Amino acid sequence: MMIDGIAPSSVLQPHDAGELSEMLQSRKGSVVPVGAATQHSFGNPLRSADYAVDLTRMNRVTEYVPADLTVHVEAGVRLGDLEKTLAQNHQFLPLDPWNGPSATIGGIAAANAQGPYRAIGTVRDWIIGMKVVEADGRISKTGGRVVKNVTGYDLAKLYTGSIGTLAIITEISLKVLAAYASTATAIARPATFGDAAELLSTICKSPLQPVSFEWAGPENEIRLRFGEHPHAVDWQLKNLPPADWRIVRGDDESREWESLSVKYSQLGPIVLRVIGLRTATAEIIREFRPASWIAHAANGIVLLSVPDAEMIPLIRRKYRAIVERAPIEVRRKVPAFGLTAAEYGLMRQMKSAFDPSGRLNPGRHVDGESGESRN
Repeated sequence: MMIDGIAPSSVLQPHDAGELSEMLQSRKGSVVPVGAATQHSFGNPLRSADYAVDLTRMNRVTEYVPADLTVHVEAGVRLGDLEKTLAQNHQFLPLDPWNGPSATIGGIAAANAQGPYRAIGTVRDWIIGMKVVEADGRISKTGGRVVKNVTGYDLAKLYTGSIGTLAIITEISLKVLAAYASTATAIARPATFGDAAELLSTICKSPLQPVSFEWAGPENEIRLRFGEHPHAVDWQLKNLPPADWRIVRGDDESREWESLSVKYSQLGPIVLRVIGLRTATAEIIREFRPASWIAHAANGIVLLSVPDAEMIPLIRRKYRAIVERAPIEVRRKVPAFGLTAAEYGLMRQMKSAFDPSGRLNPGRHVDGESGESRN
């Protein structure tokens, strides 16, 4: 196993949180949590890895209550396997990270990974509780196991997106949704960038409520996925703004969204996640003229192919921008998150409070930021 060019001296494979706790208490040194390894190119470069913790043996659905729309899973459960379990009760979890169903639920939460379903929420919105093992081996819980939960601080939101640098996620409680009675996807390719931007604006001002809303370029392809009662889906299709729409359903619809994931994998080699207002989506693309892009048009988040690392500071002068994916040489030169001085100070304090010895995924998050992030 190699992570950022570093080979851990040993790999631990706990079967549950208790076993992981004992492992951390009995050993010293840096720890790297590992799931399906789909997010290793995200974050700042790893600095050291005395041992890796492979969580894939922690792959049980510990409780599933269909009537309550809740499911509780260990971190090593793969998204595809969970989808099959939920489908038996006509339910689903609206997560579709770009790296696909092989990603583990723990890895998705740790990286806050999300694909086109971002239009209706991110993984943070579906998590209601967590069990984690802290750097010193202590086991702690946050949140609860029911949807209406007001127990304590919502630390699960803090752990989500922390890339395993504050604690190791071992179990996650999630709320799920009833499967859509009907889905359909509308696809259009306006002739010009300006036409696509105008169509995008019209959709945003309309009563349409797509569950996914993506704009991919340079083809200027706009995709809207609708999921609801069949009558509601049909009404939205009938009320699409004027354009040359192609409507797909069933297996054809699944293949269309799989093709968008393929396009995501072809972005780059440097991919920047630029975050602006929803109304600024077209402006971001027009200003920086990427060779290719995918925009979450309902949220103002644009994934840009960036030609070189020198362009990243220029974009950050105007917009928040996170390095989504880049070769290790680039990640060693440019901070992944581009934190401001105030953000850096606050997050550094949190890292020190949760992991004072700096042993969890050293360098991957705030402790790997430098240069522009301090300015």
